[in-house]
Amino acid sequence: TRDENTNLMVAQIARTVFKIPKVMAVVYDPDREPSYRAAGIDTMALTVAGAEFIVGQLSAEPPKEFGEVWTRAHGHAVEAPVSPSREEATGPLYVIIVGGGRVGYFLTRALLENNLEVTIIESSKEIYDIITQQVDCPVILGDGSSTAVLEMAGARRANVFVAVTNHDQDNLIACQLAKQQFGVPKTIARVKNPANEALMQMLGVDITVSSTAIITSAIQSELPQSRIRQVLDLHTGQLEIMEYRLDQKSPVIGKPLREITFSGACNIVTIFRNGEAIVPRGDTTFQAGDLVLTLVKLPIEPEIRKMLMGE
Repeated sequence: TRDENTNLMVAQIARTVFKIPKVMAVVYDPDREPSYRAAGIDTMALTVAGAEFIVGQLSAEPPKEFGEVWTRAHGHAVEAPVSPSREEATGPLYVIIVGGGRVGYFLTRALLENNLEVTIIESSKEIYDIITQQVDCPVILGDGSSTAVLEMAGARRANVFVAVTNHDQDNLIACQLAKQQFGVPKTIARVKNPANEALMQMLGVDITVSSTAIITSAIQSELPQSRIRQVLDLHTGQLEIMEYRLDQKSPVIGKPLREITFSGACNIVTIFRNGEAIVPRGDTTFQAGDLVLTLVKLPIEPEIRKMLMGE
């Protein structure tokens, strides 16, 4: 197809899910060929001139100029800095966000409020012009799945890479490029179609974020019968932050924390009682209605649940 990311995503599905022995994808950026050949996908790279010709034949709109990159910080044009490597970098965590729409804007604002360093990559000139007036951080106009653009954004020193465009295939390919070509430790992709979530994880995205899953989780947490809730999954399923709501039937009601032996890795982080947070100590006793926040290893979660809830 004329969309390179769609070609690469479909090729990986054919290769990984359906085990088709021979898979070929048309790509327009020759720099991206090695990583996909390593994944067992044969690529056919059209020249830039050929790609522009094909795009021009299929669309009345003028083709995008490949490699065109502009940067702007808070409304003022700036020269893209030469970034140090991840090992050389000091200071706050560095996050690259692909997609400057509403999700990208609110995410950027939250990260900046927490003193993280952020760069946004946005492919739409219209959205680019808007967001550069709204955020006080560098914004790059370019393709977030382009090697040249990620190089300019300083992907080699990025700690986290987040792709939140409206297109699943763009988010997938951008995250794969960040991981494979630039070694970004943590990649996060927004997923519009929940059916793509497991596939993205299979293809190397560290964390997928689905609005459907978020809404479902929010609804479940409001159900009165829900006394147990997973708050956060850490380190790809090795650790979880869990909430347990105690009632009168809980085996630990009235007992001080020092008398309760937790086998394995489990820490009581906080106890919420009557709207207040209590830092747990040895003499802290559990009461009905307490919301107990724990950090627990996944394999022993059922054991901790039984100790606290009797279930």
